[in-house]
Amino acid sequence: MNEIIFSDGQKPNYYYQIRKGSVKLTKDRENGTEAIFSISITGQCFAETLLFSDKVYPFNAVAMEECEIFKVPGEKFVEFIKSKQEPLLDLYLFNAERMYYRFIMLNCLSINDSMLRLTELFRVLKEYYSKYEPFSYQIPFTRQQLSSITALRLETVIRTVKKMEKNNMVQIINGKIFY
Repeated sequence: MNEIIFSDGQKPNYYYQIRKGSVKLTKDRENGTEAIFSISITGQCFAETLLFSDKVYPFNAVAMEECEIFKVPGEKFVEFIKSKQEPLLDLYLFNAERMYYRFIMLNCLSINDSMLRLTELFRVLKEYYSKYEPFSYQIPFTRQQLSSITALRLETVIRTVKKMEKNNMVQIINGKIFY
């Protein structure tokens, strides 16, 4: 857990595919907090698009739990993509889906009201995982991680989640948030 896979400023040399676990792409802020840009889970790849540019990683990749990750040299991955059309289309589809949700998250971050910001995040996550019944989706993040994802202070997240529970917008069961 919290094992660094690669660091901000390193040159991309590998394609990474998560066999088991989850990985967050983060940036350390000047005030000592962490910004989480995205979280990839079992079956997903991460940071692969940078293999097609001459840029360094603008973030860190950190394992959120014990992970099994396939690591393929970047040149071999690019050769494979050039030679096969179907995997390239799959990669385009995956990235289109990911970009869609990133744009939704950018919109979410532009919301000033903390309750609306968290509600929108929870709604998007619930929709992504096709959960529709009230309180059927367990938010998979700690309050600290929610703070890092939403750019809200930890205290604000804690207070807001308590208000949401009081307003019957979420349920808290054994410390876990259900939306």
